[in-house]
Amino acid sequence: MSNESVLLVYPPSQWGYIDRFCQPLGALTLGSILKEAGIKVNVIDLSGEGWSPQQLFNHMNEENYTHVGATILTPFRDIGYGILKAAKKINPNVVTLAGGPHVSFFKEKVLTEYPELDVAVSGEADLDIVDIIQNPTKKFYDLGCVEDIDSLPIPDRSHVRQIEYNELAGIYMDDSASMKWIRGCPWRKCRFCSRNELTLKHRRRSPEKIIEEIAIIQHELKYKNILVVDDSLALNTKFAKTILKLKIKEGLDIPFWALARVDQIDEEAFQLMKRANCSGLQVGIESVVPRVIDLYKKAPGDPKEWLPKVDRALELADKYDIIMIGSFIVGGPTETAKEIQTTIDYLRTSKVDIVQPFAFQYVIGSEFWHEAIDSGQLKPDDIYAYNDKKYGTSPYTAKEIFDKVLEAEDLVNSPVLNPGRYVRLVKKFIKQKKWRVIWKNILQLPKIIQGLLLEHPYDIVIEDELND
Repeated sequence: MSNESVLLVYPPSQWGYIDRFCQPLGALTLGSILKEAGIKVNVIDLSGEGWSPQQLFNHMNEENYTHVGATILTPFRDIGYGILKAAKKINPNVVTLAGGPHVSFFKEKVLTEYPELDVAVSGEADLDIVDIIQNPTKKFYDLGCVEDIDSLPIPDRSHVRQIEYNELAGIYMDDSASMKWIRGCPWRKCRFCSRNELTLKHRRRSPEKIIEEIAIIQHELKYKNILVVDDSLALNTKFAKTILKLKIKEGLDIPFWALARVDQIDEEAFQLMKRANCSGLQVGIESVVPRVIDLYKKAPGDPKEWLPKVDRALELADKYDIIMIGSFIVGGPTETAKEIQTTIDYLRTSKVDIVQPFAFQYVIGSEFWHEAIDSGQLKPDDIYAYNDKKYGTSPYTAKEIFDKVLEAEDLVNSPVLNPGRYVRLVKKFIKQKKWRVIWKNILQLPKIIQGLLLEHPYDIVIEDELND
């Protein structure tokens, strides 16, 4: 056993806020690698734990770590760096490390912005983390990607086993282990997404390794559900279908959810998902207007084919009792109120079971963000800026756009304003025989109803444009 004692922290979006959607798989994988190297390591997911700053401070003070590392996410970077600053306050000799998307974008610049930071790592650190801890040779590491991701150990979930990850778009999923079948988005062309610039190339794990991990999750760790959190998983591929067939063959009946592309699912995939005990999918619909889909570069081919593909996927999901969560964007560049209304009207009457509307943001590293910077509409320090007419990028204010998001969420998801959607959702849970999940979701209804703003109008419109 080495003399190092390492703490890896996944920061929250805000202190005390609990988000139990996904396990921090990157940090947990690094935890496995360090443990195998004989290095004492602890991983804390502050989003899942809901700790206060004082609780973390007390913990670091008691444990006397030699190294403290934090994942730095751009919207919450001050929290991440604040953790490292606190570690230095406790022990000036502690080695502080930072990785994550923010470091990968800003590179060594982060070292000048945050004097408490000793080592910054851009890229995937899996193959280098032991040397970085034991024999650091520089302050900034610009790493590439791990080509053979099958060579990596599975994440050490013992660090977070006490946390029940169970929430997805307002739905209770049951006690879930997060998984990745791939690394890197296979599409990487959506103009609103930063993965075009920050995500390394697309790589796949072998189906056999994935099945091995599923067996451990079900039989050894005793989780009740799996959430596959890959970027844009294509379920109509031989790769995905092989995994589903092996899961069925091996009798691994643990339920699972997945994040997938809505335009790359065929009927055979739905048949296999049903047999493999898939509960539901989260898919990015974004819009049903061809001009907007073309603007976003959301899909290959003719943008007029997007809506028929969405319709087909929703019909098949309904046929095979797979729950569908659809996300969409409100207020994109040049998107009109009529185009927003078209998407809202579609979602209100479609077979999407739950919708997730998001206000458009100029996300750092995205093509839209770079264009806005180059044109002078945004400043370089406008990172994660909501679209707003003050930037000259929209005729609407960010508040107007955000109000539309809230209205859309209420109108489509409300069990009061849209009861048929909840009836269909419950029917799917019943057909899946998810009795515990049904009961847990029923218990959520009073909370959902209490939060509804029933005075919202039924039409998501901006009056000035319609009057024109």
